[in-house]
Amino acid sequence: MLTLSRIVASSLIAAAVPLFADNGRQHVAVATPTVTIRGVVRDNNGAPVAGAYVRSGTYSSSRNNGTKADGKYSLTVPGGRPILLTIEDFAFEPVTVSMTPTADATVDFTLTISRPTVTVKLTNDEKHVLDLGTSRFAYYIIFANYARFNNANLCKTDGSAFAPHKSEFAKIVGPFSLVNFSPCCSRGPVVTANVEMKSGEKMQVYFNESCDGSELIFLGRERATGLYDYFKFDDIAEIEFQ
Repeated sequence: MLTLSRIVASSLIAAAVPLFADNGRQHVAVATPTVTIRGVVRDNNGAPVAGAYVRSGTYSSSRNNGTKADGKYSLTVPGGRPILLTIEDFAFEPVTVSMTPTADATVDFTLTISRPTVTVKLTNDEKHVLDLGTSRFAYYIIFANYARFNNANLCKTDGSAFAPHKSEFAKIVGPFSLVNFSPCCSRGPVVTANVEMKSGEKMQVYFNESCDGSELIFLGRERATGLYDYFKFDDIAEIEFQ
């Protein structure tokens, strides 16, 4: 939803610069005037949204790292002609509006449609709400980085492979524990936990990446800060998927 708080119109004067004369006629190049749009981006609770990008064509507030902590942005665009103005943020569905910008226009945005979330509950009772789209199952590779996946690489108790997408989970219920054997891993201890699927199915599973001793991680972008958080399975009590 877009609200126009205040639009102050002013005349735009294009500077004309002579180029050359042809048969007594003067040709001019008309410089396209620009104007600066300012405003605030908020969520549907009225709280400012930091780090959102406001753009129109090749013009983008992301050059200035998006909206500030108070949700404010400024964007310089060609004036006096219709443009499409789009606001994007990882936690919300984008909003696009058509407008004809004038000098000193104020355009405020309210982002109302939130994207799905994942709530990570830690063993110390902390709760962290992450964006589902940026969340990943991961494991650490020594001397490298994290290998990240949208699907969990699991094994069922009957030995069958199971690789559900993160959007198929309802909950992963800890505590995550080590067992010395699973039907899919005989090389050493493997991490196990209980899962609840959105289909209603509940089961015990084994995390195959832990078979070789890899440290398991769940990561994602924190809704409150916009920063990525990394959580070790050892510290997780439950992961609840929206």
